[in-house]
Amino acid sequence: MSSKNKPSSGCNKASATCDKCQYNEAPIWDRVKLLFHLLLCNNCRKYRQKNKKLTSLLQQANFSSLNKNEKNELHHRFLEELNKNRNRK
Repeated sequence: MSSKNKPSSGCNKASATCDKCQYNEAPIWDRVKLLFHLLLCNNCRKYRQKNKKLTSLLQQANFSSLNKNEKNELHHRFLEELNKNRNRK
């Protein structure tokens, strides 16, 4: 990153690769390029550390998402309530 803290295109690519690495989605060559970038860029190293910590905290929190049926049910209930409120006006 520059001294003005504006990310360069290299830093943008590095942060995207860092995100992919967290989920083992980055190709090996991208991982190698990331390691070289991290040797030179303090801000990206900090980003990587924070990213790792966030991922760890989310895994510890044991979050789960709604399955498709639960999402559809929630959406249906939301639309029903929305229609009720519209009818009251």
